[in-house]
Amino acid sequence: MSKIIHYSNYQRPGKTKQPDPVALFHWLRENGVLTPPCYLHIHQGKAEIGWQAKEHISLLDGQPANTGDWGAALKRIGDHAAAANSKAFGYVGFDAWDSSQGAAPDNSATFPLVQFFIPEHRICIQGEQVEYFGPDSHLLELALQAPALPSTVKLRPSYPDVAFSEQAFMGAVTTAKQVLSGNITKVVLSRYLGFDYDADLLALFAGYCLQQKYADAVLMDFGNVGAAIASPELLVNIDSGRVEANPLAGTKTRSPYPAENQRLAKALLNDRKELAEHTLALVQMLNELQPHCEPSSLVVNKLLDVIQQKDIMHLSSELSGELAEDKHCIDAMLALFPSAMVSGVPKDESIRLIRELEPFPRGLFAGTVGWVSGRDCRFALTIRGIYKYGARLFVQAGAGVMAESQPLQENEEIRIKMLAMLAALSGNPADLSCNVGS
Repeated sequence: MSKIIHYSNYQRPGKTKQPDPVALFHWLRENGVLTPPCYLHIHQGKAEIGWQAKEHISLLDGQPANTGDWGAALKRIGDHAAAANSKAFGYVGFDAWDSSQGAAPDNSATFPLVQFFIPEHRICIQGEQVEYFGPDSHLLELALQAPALPSTVKLRPSYPDVAFSEQAFMGAVTTAKQVLSGNITKVVLSRYLGFDYDADLLALFAGYCLQQKYADAVLMDFGNVGAAIASPELLVNIDSGRVEANPLAGTKTRSPYPAENQRLAKALLNDRKELAEHTLALVQMLNELQPHCEPSSLVVNKLLDVIQQKDIMHLSSELSGELAEDKHCIDAMLALFPSAMVSGVPKDESIRLIRELEPFPRGLFAGTVGWVSGRDCRFALTIRGIYKYGARLFVQAGAGVMAESQPLQENEEIRIKMLAMLAALSGNPADLSCNVGS
């Protein structure tokens, strides 16, 4: 059952000018309607809220399984979702590559590395149109009664109590440089900060995610694990057989001055290390996708563009192809997982090196989040996120390391990537209003 309301035709005192998904999410939660598992997903001017599982899979929570096992489970729930004219939403943590148990970086909590659910209720917002999918259309009327939220929220200042230190990270970079030759050409190393802060994910989503430039902004809450993610990078989107990916790698810090930004963008396009980091991973992604696309259909539509984000700029390329008739969209997603942009080249060897040099689990970081419905799907990288395990928060970021990398520069790249997340957690005021078109 579905019901559509055009917001401009909906009359009530004090309503907001535009439908605000954050206000709707907050209002449904305050009225006891919306409980975990739930999500709020915004991309390309569209917002969707989903909650209450009619079907739920929770895998790799201490039970041994191989990729084929949980990959098959993802296909099944995606097919069930399509049959119900819905989608299955969820995540795959980075450590699903070689682990059967998810854990916070400091091992303070455990969680399933793979979770997806088909929501009983969905509300989709695009422009003036608000549409409800589910068995109780009265919930749409309730949602549209949501009052405007206060313009700012003050998050309690919080400071890290555990970390993989800058010194330890730079030591790992130095060690990696000594072995980056021959077979391994690139490895992505990360560091994290942990906080004793049981914060509201919705406040983090509004205070951090919606202030960034993102491809996909995601709030997901599975109870014992959740995240607020402003992902800049699409892993894969498959719509009616068309496969799209938008890998990002190669980074420089932005300047507040336009002329300096132009100079930095030109420097990025002429930086051998950054160009090599991007193109090596791009070639690997093409090789991974090729077996799952129709012959001769996979192409690079855009090569080495520079995209500007809030604090940094990246080299960006865009790929497209046609999904092979005998392949499932999950086949393509699994071929790319985890992305070479957050692991390395070649993937197997670089992940083994990550395990040697990072003495902590990655958990959700550098995995993927999104949805699947039959042969259609959309998955973004779980980067630029604030991750919640139990009652603790974590911030994590990585940098691509090559033989010519300088430890101080790679550490500075991570510091810049963490800036906005740490600003939100330091208690800076945040605007709670949400413009879906941002």
